[in-house]
Amino acid sequence: MTLYIRTEANRVTATGHMMRCLAIADAAAEKGIRTVFIVAEEGSEKFPQERGYETICLGRRWDDFAGEISVMERLIIDRHVEMMLIDSYFVSEDYMKAVTKMTRTAYIDDLHAAIWSCSILIDYAVYYDLFDYRKEYPDTKLLLGCKFAPLRKEFKNLPAKQIRQAVKKVLVVTGGTDEYHFMRQFTEALLSQRSLFAGVEFTLICGAFNREIEEIRRLSADYMAESDVMRIKIYPSLPTLKDAMLETDLLITAGGTTLYEMAACGTPGICFSMADNQLDNVKGFASRDLVWYAGDIRKDFSFDGLIQIMKELMQDYAARAAVSEKLRALVDGKGAERIVDAVIHYRSGL
Repeated sequence: MTLYIRTEANRVTATGHMMRCLAIADAAAEKGIRTVFIVAEEGSEKFPQERGYETICLGRRWDDFAGEISVMERLIIDRHVEMMLIDSYFVSEDYMKAVTKMTRTAYIDDLHAAIWSCSILIDYAVYYDLFDYRKEYPDTKLLLGCKFAPLRKEFKNLPAKQIRQAVKKVLVVTGGTDEYHFMRQFTEALLSQRSLFAGVEFTLICGAFNREIEEIRRLSADYMAESDVMRIKIYPSLPTLKDAMLETDLLITAGGTTLYEMAACGTPGICFSMADNQLDNVKGFASRDLVWYAGDIRKDFSFDGLIQIMKELMQDYAARAAVSEKLRALVDGKGAERIVDAVIHYRSGL
């Protein structure tokens, strides 16, 4: 069996869709299933190719799914495609109808923007129960809830996190892109209030598409040349966030897939939103007391407010320990494996 995955990664979509699809591809490989990625633009090719996956580049605009229908129909015929997983917020209803008419499809839907034609629908979001999926998709196989969160295999079977009394390490993550300049402004806010964080090491993961990383490095280097009250480490990305999450005492993150990785690790954290497609996610986690929410960076967020939450959490060991236990009960890291099993069983008619 060959699984085809249609997704994208660029400055607009960031890397979250690609990363979760790569996790599914890796889980498929462990079960002897070959995966081929399909992307529209050359810039998206590098992610699956670096992991050794065959990648088909359509040479088209990444958000023109309507114009892609005839191209995809020919590809399905030429490649004898039996199962295609699609992960994009830019698909159209006509596109999904056309593709599902020709082959079995799985679609990752965490926005509930439409009722999609598909064979398997996946919504692993913590807030999936806001939607009446069973009524809306009577003939579709549904994979719902956090147990289907498609994380990489290193997030499986993790040990219980040891919560330290004192916060010594803070990890800060924005995702693949940083349209609202969060990381630069956060660095400036840290430096302006550095006396609050004596002895704390901050690790900043700026994202593969962050255009300000050199300025952020300069700001932190200038500070550390004059003082060693706190430490700041800067990276564009890491091969995996697992080790960093397990080692850190507090995570600050935008509201994407990182929240589910955080849950698997049991790492207490503060989240903020920077896009409409993150709002339900961060509010879902916050309403269940799984994270502390600092606001939407576009309207009701302030760095003074974020630093105040950090100060309070650094002094509240009990709150951090309680949240860690709740997070680990939510996600076990086996979601990608469960998705692949569902695809196999659907194809075989079981």
